[in-house]
Order: sequence, then C-alpha cells, then structure tokens
Amino acid sequence: MKFVQGAESTISLVNKTTVDTKFGENKSKADLTMAMDLHQSVIEVKSDGSAVVIQKLARIKMESTGGLAGVTLEFDSNDPKEDDQANALSQVLRPLIGAQFEVTYSDRGVVLDVKPPAALVKSRTTNWAVVYQQMFSGESFKSMLSQSSVVLPEKPVSRGTKWKTNFSSAPQAGGAAVTVSYVYDGTVEVDGKQLEKLDVTMVMKLLESKLPDAPRLNIKKQSSSGTMYFDNQTGKMSHSVVKQLMQIEGQIGAMSLLQQTITDVTTTVK
Repeated sequence: MKFVQGAESTISLVNKTTVDTKFGENKSKADLTMAMDLHQSVIEVKSDGSAVVIQKLARIKMESTGGLAGVTLEFDSNDPKEDDQANALSQVLRPLIGAQFEVTYSDRGVVLDVKPPAALVKSRTTNWAVVYQQMFSGESFKSMLSQSSVVLPEKPVSRGTKWKTNFSSAPQAGGAAVTVSYVYDGTVEVDGKQLEKLDVTMVMKLLESKLPDAPRLNIKKQSSSGTMYFDNQTGKMSHSVVKQLMQIEGQIGAMSLLQQTITDVTTTVK
C-alpha cells in the first residue's frame, strides 16, 4: 500500500443482501440495500509503512423490505425532506452521519485496529442501542472493512501467485473466523487504466458463542467469488465486487432454523 500523509479519498460501498428464513413453520424473505460513503484522510504514516487514517461517514442510504413484519423502510442522509421522527431508520442512522472512525492499516492493507468515536458510543441510550452496537461498533466496522479491503502479499508476485489472510469478528458473541484467499491474475486494462486483477474467495467458520443459552448454529452451505482491482500507480485499490452465499441451520428452543443469505458487495475508491 502507498500511504501518503495528508492524502484524501472517498470509499463508496454498496451492500445488497437477501435473506430467506425458515423458522419452524414460518417463512420470510428480507431484502436490504445499503450504500455508504466514507471520506478517508491519512493522518500519520509510520516508519514501518503502516498508517493511521480517519474515516468519516459522509452518507448512508438504506432500503429494507420484507422480513417477518413485511414492512418497507427507506433512508437517505442526503434527503433534506427526511422526517427523522417518523422514520425508524432515521433514528438509528442519522446520528452516524459525520462520525469519525480512527483506523490503523498495516503496510499491506491489513486492518489492525478500529476506534469508533467516543461520542457515538456514549449516545447509545435509546432502544436502538443494540442496532448501533451490531452495525457500527469498532469490531463490526473492522470486520466490514476487512471484507471489502484488499490485503497485498508479503513478496512480489507473478500471474497465478496465491496468498491468504485471516480475520475474525465478535468472537465472544459467536461471530465468525474468515479466511480470504487471493490469486493474482495479471495486469488488465479497465477504462483506460492498467490495473492488477485479483480473484478473491472467502471461507467462513462460525465461532462458538460464549454467551449463556446461545443457540448452536452450523454452516450448511457456503460459496463466494469476487474480483478486486489494484492500481499500482496510486498504491490503492480501485474497485471490487464480492458475492457470497451462506446457509445456516440450527435449533432454537423447540424450533428449527434454516437461513440463507446472499450478499453482493461493491466497493469503489476515488
């Protein structure tokens, strides 16, 4: 990675998720689309090549449909007509706009640490506290960045070179251990630019929750495919597309659970 103190960029993420759930005799389907813009500023580059950056949440746009309640919710932080009092999503997401996360990256792009804004953590006094914690806690934010960011190899590569990186999320609450595998596929031209193409796959393993009475869940089926494009001239990722399918089964009380999640994440850096 080529970190330059004072350099600025905008990271745009679009996450499209479809969740099909069968819980006992009940079936439901939910669709969620979330678009998010992060303004990034490099505030420190250390002697080992690692860097501390500030990522500011500049925009969130979300649409949620279906689920057990069967309702549709929409929110766009750029919409001046948004009625925060009448919109449940606004009450959760509006306080996040302008929030600044301090992120430390290694010289290869590994997310080493994330510090959420203290003011945001202290503001969790409403019934939406759980939503805050799940979506934008330091641990969740780190996991999101790790899944959408590229990690470079330790040594020079040629076409066909493979390497891996690992990270985990929320281990105490029964999160997941993730292995990301990369294959270098050479230099390609995209929109007139010479970019390095990386083929990406992810494999997840559920971690046993240490919380009391937590349900036991198992991965029944999973698959993933993705492509990341790295710009050697700028020293940063250009864009990526990663798709994942996950089927989870388990027993909660007397009822069985089968849930399939399909996720499509597009990331663009400008």
